This record gives sequence, structure tokens and C-alpha cells, in this order.
Amino acid sequence: MKKIILGATLLSILISCSKDDEIVPLKEYSFTIDSVLTQTGLRSLPQDNNGFYRLKLDVTKNQSIHRITGKFLVNGKEPTPSEKVEWESNLYWHLKRNDTIATITKTYMNLYKGQLDTIVLPPLIANKTELVPTINPSSYSGKNGEINIVIAPILRMKGDTLIVQGYNYNSNLRRFVKIILD
Repeated sequence: MKKIILGATLLSILISCSKDDEIVPLKEYSFTIDSVLTQTGLRSLPQDNNGFYRLKLDVTKNQSIHRITGKFLVNGKEPTPSEKVEWESNLYWHLKRNDTIATITKTYMNLYKGQLDTIVLPPLIANKTELVPTINPSSYSGKNGEINIVIAPILRMKGDTLIVQGYNYNSNLRRFVKIILD
């Protein structure tokens, strides 16, 4: 009789357990923006006393392309799978219809002539007016949780302050960086 009661008790315990009773470890998220890098990517832009980065726009080009770098970690480690970070900024510019987007040249060795030839292809022309953001919309964490995103303010934005926001949906974390465009 004792064996039947003990067996029934064990069976009821096993049946009463479900997947919902499993303990799910809590995830601790860490999200930092570490630096706004120079165009070479070898060092950080200088910061003023208020923590604003100072980006000197290249007067020989319309866009000054720079990289923002940081880290996104889950429980202090590289997230698996990678975590998506969504980006936005406060500055945009207009690409107008019929504006030249790019002029492409191709240089190649002409084997018949035995010399280098250069061909200038027709320019790429915008077929409609577009509002262009100064930052790419998203990036994913990589090796060791590193995140990178590219900004490209234009020369007409000189004197403005570019405010960049990074956001991760899973952690609900937001980070900001402010860049004065000199």
C-alpha cells in the first residue's frame, strides 16, 4: 500500500510540472556608445567640456563620412544571436530630382593599345526628390558585442549639432551622442 501511495505521489508531482515552471535566467543588457571616429577610423574625434564631439566637415567634399562605434552585451558577453540596434538622427538633407548622384570613371588596361584608358560613364541622376538621413537606419552587434554605424553629414550642415540616437528593442535601452559640425 505504501508503494502505491508513494508511486501515485511521484506521478502527480511529475504530471503537475510543466514548461511554464522552468526558471528563465534574467538577461542583463549593456549598451554603450564609445566613440565617434575620425575619417581614417584610427582615433576618436575630440570632445569639448560638455561631452560634445567636434567634427570638422571636409570642405572639399559634400559629405563627411565618419563611424560611430560602441558595444552591446548581454550578461557581459557577446549576444548570440546578434542584437539589432536602430539608429536615427535629427538632421536630414534633400536630394532633388535631376541632381547628379555620382559620376563614375573606369580606368583599365587596353590590351590592344598597350596603355591605360579612362572612360567617363554618364552621371547617375536622381529620378525623384528624396529626404536623405545622415545616418544608416540599423546595425547589428558583432564580435565581442561591437557595434558600428556610419554618419554622413553634408557641408551645408556646418554650425548644426547632430544628435544621434541608438535604440535596442529587446533591452529598451537608448543611447545618445551629440556632435557639433564645425
